[in-house]
Amino acid sequence: MKKVSLNLAGSLGLLSVIGAVAASPTFAETTTVSQINQTMSNDPVAQNVTSVSQLSDVKPTDWAFTALQSLVERYGCIAGYPDRTFRGKQATSRYEFAAGLNACLDKINEIISAGLADKVSKEDLATLKKLQEEFAAELATLRGRVDALDAKVTKLEAQQFSTTTKLTGEAIMAVTGASGNALAPTNTNVFVTSRVRLNLNTSFTGSDLLLTRLEVGNGGTSIPTAFGAGSTIQNASSVNNSSNIGFGTYGQDYAGLTAGSTFTLAKLRYDFNIGNDARVSIGPVMHAYDHIDVNTYANNEAYDFSSTFFINNPLHVLINGQNGGAGAAFDWNIAKSAFTLRGLYLAGNGNQPAAATGVNRGLFGDPYQATAELEFAPKNADGDKPFAIKLLYTNGAVNNATINSGGVNVEWKFAKGAALFGRYGFGTIDNRGVAISTVPSFTSGLFTGGATSTDTSLSPQTWMFGFAFPDLFKEGALAGIAVGQPLITSAIGNATQTNLELFYNFPVSSNIRITPDVQFVFNPNNVSGSTIFVGTLRTVFSF
Repeated sequence: MKKVSLNLAGSLGLLSVIGAVAASPTFAETTTVSQINQTMSNDPVAQNVTSVSQLSDVKPTDWAFTALQSLVERYGCIAGYPDRTFRGKQATSRYEFAAGLNACLDKINEIISAGLADKVSKEDLATLKKLQEEFAAELATLRGRVDALDAKVTKLEAQQFSTTTKLTGEAIMAVTGASGNALAPTNTNVFVTSRVRLNLNTSFTGSDLLLTRLEVGNGGTSIPTAFGAGSTIQNASSVNNSSNIGFGTYGQDYAGLTAGSTFTLAKLRYDFNIGNDARVSIGPVMHAYDHIDVNTYANNEAYDFSSTFFINNPLHVLINGQNGGAGAAFDWNIAKSAFTLRGLYLAGNGNQPAAATGVNRGLFGDPYQATAELEFAPKNADGDKPFAIKLLYTNGAVNNATINSGGVNVEWKFAKGAALFGRYGFGTIDNRGVAISTVPSFTSGLFTGGATSTDTSLSPQTWMFGFAFPDLFKEGALAGIAVGQPLITSAIGNATQTNLELFYNFPVSSNIRITPDVQFVFNPNNVSGSTIFVGTLRTVFSF
């Protein structure tokens, strides 16, 4: 149990003058049991001291210096704050005083039990006896609470899952109604999707983390697939690379899990610190969105936007399947400044050494991505980072196409309850001499009537912009609205697909959140005059 004796007023000194403290004007006499419980739970952990000189705010000229010196060096029952201060002028309550007295009683009992009773003066023992009688009720309350805490700790230790591992989880259940079609109107469809994640968070040193995630869903069909607007590159079974480069840009991130109703190893990585400023992650199942292109208001399908497009930049999160990829990442805050440098390498088929269907696999084969990110995020007077801008560069390959892209990710909380955010990406997709119009990856509606038989590369752009409203109507809630265009390139002619999404996420309790979410996709796959509407009621349980 942490010592609370550090909270005693400056008049707490030699046991012979402790009684004077109780009579001092700064001594509260009306403290309740609930107040002492709160005091004991909120106080910082005491800093043990062996010499009064270790208390930086105690001077030899202080009137209680000799008394403190005796208690610290003779009895060892006075502790300081973590910053090595005693704060002797701070007022104290009867319960705080009793806690300090209890610490001294325990220490003196240790001395007597060790056969060193002669080290305790008769005057001190007489004072202790008098104070024990005066504070009998408070001491009984404190000791009863300690006994209760000890019993709880013993029970928790006996029932805990592991001394090194903590189990957390998340379950998403969503009811979705959608209508429209990329090519022609269709009837409204209502369907249910779900996903469950179980995370085993293991730490061996206290600062490291071995993250193991098991994931399962009901295998619901993704929205683009249901409406004939999905790119085949998302589910190209021949190379098993699930990528954003197909621009399946309004599917729900938690729908259409390839594992269906079978639990899948969806994350396995180890994070550890190097020095005080850098952290490294390495593992066989990692995801780019954990390490780069992160945005406070548009990055979590369980908390904010549902669609893949608004969660990440499709030109910078190339490896985006449920199983992610094998690789490594680092996060380096440069000299504790406002600048942070990040790096990431992932291979989607890192677990498959052999080549297949003309595509090289393995740790350095297709698909892969290598991304560098530089962030500037200065702290304000409160230590927060309301503004952040990230510059990104990505080199990668998907389905024998080479991708080089740059981008920017920005967020700015410009008021207490309002923030703006956005992403922009640009680059090239080189199909290595093969006409794009002949490759299914890029002909799933995207290039109808646009791409010619001689086009072998693209120069796409992508952008999104939105506003977020933290704590709207309720503390812990978040509302957001965003608009953007997933793919703009002259090779497809009239690039008019525009996505609009709105959501309001509010907590029902600390473990349950509900989110109404609405999407409008205008001119999906750049087919003018068509609109897809998607309405979702999402419930998330966390534990």
